[in-house]
Amino acid sequence: MPGGVVTRPLTEVLPVRLPKHLSALQRLCQRGVALEAGAGESVDEHAARLETELMRAFQENGSSADFEALYDQARGPLLLWIGSLASGRRCGIEPAELLQDTFVNVYRYARSFRASGPRSFRVWSRTIAGNLVRRSRFERRRSFQDMPEGLQEPTDRQPTPATALLDAEDRRLLERAWILLLSRYAAAYEQLSPRDQRALVLVEVENASYQDACVTLGVGLSNLKMILFRARRRIRAAISADFLELPVTARTAPRRAS
Repeated sequence: MPGGVVTRPLTEVLPVRLPKHLSALQRLCQRGVALEAGAGESVDEHAARLETELMRAFQENGSSADFEALYDQARGPLLLWIGSLASGRRCGIEPAELLQDTFVNVYRYARSFRASGPRSFRVWSRTIAGNLVRRSRFERRRSFQDMPEGLQEPTDRQPTPATALLDAEDRRLLERAWILLLSRYAAAYEQLSPRDQRALVLVEVENASYQDACVTLGVGLSNLKMILFRARRRIRAAISADFLELPVTARTAPRRAS
């Protein structure tokens, strides 16, 4: 292996979480990234460093294999963190949905990522997730005002074996759909001007106020709103056009017969 970073076969030092992404790990080795834990490096520090390196690799080449490897490596710790922040189901926020939304934003705004240390991706991704949790709580509190008064009989949420299998299959299909949607979004995002891209990052990722975004971009409030509106509309139109051009079999993933 170049640089003498790995002295044993790759499969012997392969992290447990990444058994299906040899190509992504090989690229890390070619860039001089040590896959094994360093001296004095804890398991958590080791995992966080690999997440950051995988994010850097994806940021540089936009490879779907690198993104899938990043997702597999980072989703476990990030899901646990989101669950603790959202307090599970008690506040009505589904951590798994917030995890998917977080990775949608990671994919969309990969260019804004800055690697300043081994835990950079953890800090960045948790900032995105934290913003999503706060927005979800706000939207839920607001929706409670529209709920009818009176008691309602609670629903039994205990899954049966059949529904558990169907839910697992739905999650698998949903993950595939997200990857397809993210690839279309990234292509549409690349067609935007640098100013439009920066405006979206400021407002949707960095959670900047409109006033701060106006100062950063050097535009007025009405101009900023128009920039965001047109950028979102262009992305939506591009994605819609892409999906309309796909054959039906590519747009629809039928459930396998049991």
